[in-house]
Amino acid sequence: MMRGLVLLAGTALLAGCSGGIDNNRLRVDVIEDSPREIAVGRMPLSPASAYLRTATAQGLVAFDAEGRVVPALASRWIVTDDELGYIFRLQKTRWNNGREVSSAEVAAALRSRINELGRSRFGSELANVNRILPMTGKVVEIRLNAPIPNLLELLAQPEFGLINKANGSGPMIAERIAGNMHLRNRLEEIDGSIELDDKRVILAAHRPSRSLARFALGQTDLVLNGRFEHLPLLTATDGNEAGTRFDAVPGLFGLLFVADGPFLSNSANREAIAMAIDRPRLLTSFKITDWRETLTLAPETLKNREQIARPDWASLNVAQRKESARATIAAWEAANGDVRPLRIAMPRGTGGRIAFARIHSDLAAIGLDAERVTYSQPADLVLIDKVADISSPGWYLDQLSCNATPICSSKADQLLDAARVATVREERIRLWGEAERELIATRNFIPIANPVRWSLVRNGLLGFAQNPRGWHPLQYLGREPT
Repeated sequence: MMRGLVLLAGTALLAGCSGGIDNNRLRVDVIEDSPREIAVGRMPLSPASAYLRTATAQGLVAFDAEGRVVPALASRWIVTDDELGYIFRLQKTRWNNGREVSSAEVAAALRSRINELGRSRFGSELANVNRILPMTGKVVEIRLNAPIPNLLELLAQPEFGLINKANGSGPMIAERIAGNMHLRNRLEEIDGSIELDDKRVILAAHRPSRSLARFALGQTDLVLNGRFEHLPLLTATDGNEAGTRFDAVPGLFGLLFVADGPFLSNSANREAIAMAIDRPRLLTSFKITDWRETLTLAPETLKNREQIARPDWASLNVAQRKESARATIAAWEAANGDVRPLRIAMPRGTGGRIAFARIHSDLAAIGLDAERVTYSQPADLVLIDKVADISSPGWYLDQLSCNATPICSSKADQLLDAARVATVREERIRLWGEAERELIATRNFIPIANPVRWSLVRNGLLGFAQNPRGWHPLQYLGREPT
């Protein structure tokens, strides 16, 4: 069935893209490899559910169409000089049931949310939240034990959309019709009632091939959450380049060592594997001209990151790197015997197969064999493809901690913990730098590139903007930029 959908899309994509678009009734598909029912309360949020939660249950702040932090429940805020207090003044607004939002309700909902998310990927950042207090009038204060430099970015994430007794506060209200979510923008409140715009966005989640086929046939206007493993489907369907939008998102894309043992416990062997990968050859297999290789754990241009040297072998060409890596592997095998095939966990789909084929070829060139496994199977290395939640060196280091892999550095973790409680910015940056150098020496992660996210956008769609977060809030769609 999937193959048939792909072939069908291949014959119809250009015709589908040439049709008109009704910005008053937009159809949005979110790609999910295993689509689930769209629901704002199920954790972790699926991609489509995250879009629904952002639209119907805003937090204190939010991301706009260009990825900037903007007011949401809060109209404005101030940060105390010691960076330990954030004071938010709430807008006058109502929950979706028409009741006016109070500071006590917001504080209680945020406390509950933070308690729940303390066990999620945000847990390490939220550890420094001390108290959340409702103040006189429409004011909520967050008190911290130590500064959280990127707190606003954190609070703008979909998971921090607040719900009170099953009601959010907009900016949209959703209704489930025939399995899809129909969303309409809230208008200004009149006499305590909530009026809705006539325009609507119809949200659905589908598998990659089905989403592309629907776009090709003119059955949807926007496809979101395209990842690298889905890219070959664009080629297979004669994808219209004019309709494909790539977001240059920061984050981690590379191989994490998740098993030790005699061979992988040797850091020189892990470095040899890192040297063997021909990054330009792998990336150009996907025909994205602006997909760039990386050799550092955190982006070199990231704010608050110390200048850290690239690996010593970065100046060598690919042939020289492989020659050195081959010698390392041969010496180890001469002393210890043959190395069993390395198990590499990759995403399903054609893109995962292409990436594995390139990596497998590179490893064969230095005398190693590999086999591809799924994420649910035992593995030696795992392909990590994560967009950064916040613009902090600490986020990158946290993904490579001893909580993520047995091949790690307890010293780096200690430095990262110290950075979290540091009250002086310069000290925090220094500790992050030391932790990153320690992880580089540990060699537990192989950076390959920045992540890639893409969307299919029908000509004439209003309100869509490429941005550095790869996140496209529904409430802006169908509207002229303001």
